[in-house]
Amino acid sequence: MTLTDDAAWRAAGSLVTHKMLGELSYEALLEPKPGEPARAGHRSWLLDLPSVQYRFEARRGAFESWTVLPGSAFRRADDTDTPADDPRALIVDAREQLGLTGLRLADVLAELTATVANEATRLRRAPSAATLSTMDYNLADGHLTGHPRLVLNKGRVGFSARDRARYAPESGADIRLRWYAVHRDLAQFRSVAGLSVDALLREELDDETRAEFTARVARLGDPADYVWVPVHPWQADEIVGTLYAAELATGRMAELGESRDVYRPHQTVRTLANRSRPRRRDVKTAVSVRNTLVYRGLNSAATLAGPSVTEWLRRIDAADPLLSGKYRFELLGEVASVSVRHPLFGALEELPYRFHETLGALWREPLVARLGDGEQAISFAALPYRDAAGESVLTQLITRSGDGAENWLSRLLDLVLTPLLHWLLRYGVGFCPHGQNLVLIVDAEGRPLRVAIKDFAQGVDLLDEELPCYAELPADAAADMLRWPAHLLAQSLFSSVFSGQLRFWAEILLDDLGLARGDFWALVRAVVGRYRDENPDVAERFDACRLFAPDVERVTLNREHLAGQGFDKVERDDEFDVRWGRVPNPLPAPDPDGAW
Repeated sequence: MTLTDDAAWRAAGSLVTHKMLGELSYEALLEPKPGEPARAGHRSWLLDLPSVQYRFEARRGAFESWTVLPGSAFRRADDTDTPADDPRALIVDAREQLGLTGLRLADVLAELTATVANEATRLRRAPSAATLSTMDYNLADGHLTGHPRLVLNKGRVGFSARDRARYAPESGADIRLRWYAVHRDLAQFRSVAGLSVDALLREELDDETRAEFTARVARLGDPADYVWVPVHPWQADEIVGTLYAAELATGRMAELGESRDVYRPHQTVRTLANRSRPRRRDVKTAVSVRNTLVYRGLNSAATLAGPSVTEWLRRIDAADPLLSGKYRFELLGEVASVSVRHPLFGALEELPYRFHETLGALWREPLVARLGDGEQAISFAALPYRDAAGESVLTQLITRSGDGAENWLSRLLDLVLTPLLHWLLRYGVGFCPHGQNLVLIVDAEGRPLRVAIKDFAQGVDLLDEELPCYAELPADAAADMLRWPAHLLAQSLFSSVFSGQLRFWAEILLDDLGLARGDFWALVRAVVGRYRDENPDVAERFDACRLFAPDVERVTLNREHLAGQGFDKVERDDEFDVRWGRVPNPLPAPDPDGAW
């Protein structure tokens, strides 16, 4: 079914409003009061704001989360109830409670409007859950709802309406990369062993294109003095053409031309998959738009360290039979990278980080190269997807498999949690395993086979102690990787997996298949507990990670986002504080009331 512009806008607005009521209540930014019990385990809730009231139905779940019943929210003003389908009205109504005034209020409203616009675009061509569950991985990314917890998750500050139509994943438009030559005084290249820059370019560009580019570089001087870098077309226009105007004028940089291959953006916008030749690598580019808390440039140190980190992880993986044999936990490696230092902005350390992350690229192994006959790859971010009929991808896969919810889930939870626990507890490696970074590989019947993970350059952290395997990590990579105490490194599992994904799955499967939430969390608990029982030599580190602590810190991304502090900070990771308060941990024991 194709929605009209008006219907899509209202549907998108309703979706975001209901999500906002749930997630901002979870973060205690909004404080609804309980009303009367309602249907299907939900309760009526009342949110009193100056001059208006919101009424909606919701149930509470693990981590004190809220699941708001779609279509249940109404806004009462002047004794009149209207459907709550404009999240901007909710922001204005709640601006006092949210601490929003003046410029920050305007900024939030603008970012929220863009988010709804992008969601409306997605809804106008939204496939069924059955179709999405069998769609090509790189095309499916354009149909996803984005970050599950952040309300302003598709604001993409810096994109115009025309940019949105050209470059947003929801638009379904192809993109051609624009290549530049940069003098080696400004650019550095790194790669894994056995992959030279010449070999990379032969594999990523056809002979005719390479010949054309080489001829253009030769007009500047010796081609050996220049590094080639692919650039997102938005970045080429908005950043390279302005901030690098002097370098382009003096010949320290030159535009070489467009790629013949076309690419599709992932949800992150800056990562592009080759649609013309899917076995060519994904390209992660710098795109200086702000989305979900940060500007999406490429940090130079992390970008250059990507191949070294990949090689280090591969060595550990190859030597560990659990990772490479029993579970085949796929590492989608970052095999080559280029980082460019701006000669002026790059020398001024006091500038905000976004001015230091303006030009670079990472080449990542393509997922399709890891798939066998009859295998299908599905982003974990696609699993909670619901179509217009209310069907979810998660439920579609379980139903198609014929295995039953508990058997299917037991298999999947083992495939994802056991390797992540193994990396964390045996090797002190904390990935960033949110839904966009995890990929589920299933067979033709939808049965889970194995899991892949990506994003190593800025998504791998270590313990603040020395483990034997750390000695093999190259010094330049180790110097840039963040170190955490065990319980904070384990926070990546709570934030990105348990609270960031599984709490949503539990609610979907209760609604769709009648699977009790207590039974769902018992499956999770069993996998985590079994790992501890079967690996007594790391039990001390397991306990230091506090995986079975009675409560955990609440992750409050929207609090940080709405506050708007630090968007122009000098260091990307400085000043962020995304933890606020504590909530019960569903891992150590069941909830007497059955919420977990």
